[in-house]
Amino acid sequence: MNLFFEALGEAIKKPISMFLLGVLITITFNAITDVNANPEFPSQENAYSSQIYRETAYEGIRDIPSPQNHIEQEQIRVFQDRVIINIENIKWAAFEDTKSMLPYINKDSHALQIEPKCPEEISIGDIVSYKSEYADGIIIHRVVHKDIDEQGPYFILRGDNNPSNDPGKIRCDQIQRRLVAIIY
Repeated sequence: MNLFFEALGEAIKKPISMFLLGVLITITFNAITDVNANPEFPSQENAYSSQIYRETAYEGIRDIPSPQNHIEQEQIRVFQDRVIINIENIKWAAFEDTKSMLPYINKDSHALQIEPKCPEEISIGDIVSYKSEYADGIIIHRVVHKDIDEQGPYFILRGDNNPSNDPGKIRCDQIQRRLVAIIY
């Protein structure tokens, strides 16, 4: 009888060991995943919970497109005592305290802008300065839509902190400059 239990023990020893090893690996993997998880960017494995997280974590915040990269790495030189950005016809800009582009741009921000070739050097997400028939002065807002109609290319703009788009279609002749850098 003792021989029977020894034989039975040997026969089931390997499958049980493999099962326990699998459980251990699963537990270890889950622990590592939890430790390395970034709560701001939930995994794609559970899209439903990720969607709920984004809706509750960023309630009231809409998706804002990023500006296009118009400066190549080769154009930027960083030294211990200075930074050189090799861009032709660059202009410095300051801002009024309208709060329409908070938190990205405020009244104390310093900006570098260029005169873009329109429409090819203006993309959705870019921030441009333009003249409007609806307001005095120069407005600086983000491009949220780009299209063409019977009058040619046009852009729809909105301040990041504004609840709605700017009125009217903005045409190339209204656009003065495109933002290429903010210096805080």
